[in-house]
Amino acid sequence: MNKFQDALKSGKFAVTAGLTPPKGVNLAPFRQQVDALKDRVDAITISDNRGAHLAMSSLAASALARQQGSEVICTLNCRDRNRLALAADLLGAYALGIENILPVSGDYLSFGDSPHAMPVFDLDSVQVLEMARSLENGTAPGGQDLNGAPVFFLGGVANPEAKPLPPQVMKCLKKIRARADFLITLDVYDLQKLEAFAAQIDLVEARLIAGVRLIGPGDVARQASGNPPGNLIPPEIMSEFQSLEESRAFDLGKRRAVEMIRCIKTRNLAHGVYLRADLHPEMIPEVIAAAEM
Repeated sequence: MNKFQDALKSGKFAVTAGLTPPKGVNLAPFRQQVDALKDRVDAITISDNRGAHLAMSSLAASALARQQGSEVICTLNCRDRNRLALAADLLGAYALGIENILPVSGDYLSFGDSPHAMPVFDLDSVQVLEMARSLENGTAPGGQDLNGAPVFFLGGVANPEAKPLPPQVMKCLKKIRARADFLITLDVYDLQKLEAFAAQIDLVEARLIAGVRLIGPGDVARQASGNPPGNLIPPEIMSEFQSLEESRAFDLGKRRAVEMIRCIKTRNLAHGVYLRADLHPEMIPEVIAAAEM
């Protein structure tokens, strides 16, 4: 058992944060981010070519973060791998001491920096969960026996703000039936939607981690000019930031995030939070401290 599993299984309100691996081999900024977070969170989620933008392998970045003493959740996307590659990375992850795995479908390539790349989608995220459980039973994707079986703590992505919501609920229930241990949501802006979503899924079998986006001035500008990953910032929140100078925008972003975290915890809307600040990762430790997590 590891720190993240311990937190969720003990009933502790879990705190996780997301980091993007470097686009290149200069590891210094990534290592600094890991050092700033490793003692403040229960796990760091390492993204996998998020937004269809090239970055270092999530498996390699997860291994580097573990070397620095951090618990990690390694994301594996279905867009870039067939079942053989996914199975190989799952076995490799376990061999490197990485048990927490988050299979995701992957953002459309048209959103990223390599729009002419070919998507794979041999399996979807539910099927990857099923395959990972099969590996635990000692069976390879082709039906052969494994020489030693891994043990995973598996997650899935959920979107309480999906429109329409019923198909999203159905997919999350499939993930739970495939024995997902936890669900991490995309950015949540409306807590009523989070509450309505949670009421429709089985939170006995899977723990729910609510996504909280730390909004900074760069996020507002990026959304205004393109298609950022995750849920879009609602127009009413965008308008709050657009007229502010940079320092005041950062302060507002921190205050909003702290308020969201406290509301989610005090209202028992989820078993933990997943904090993400794509353009301003230095905000995360400050928000955790301010929220007294």
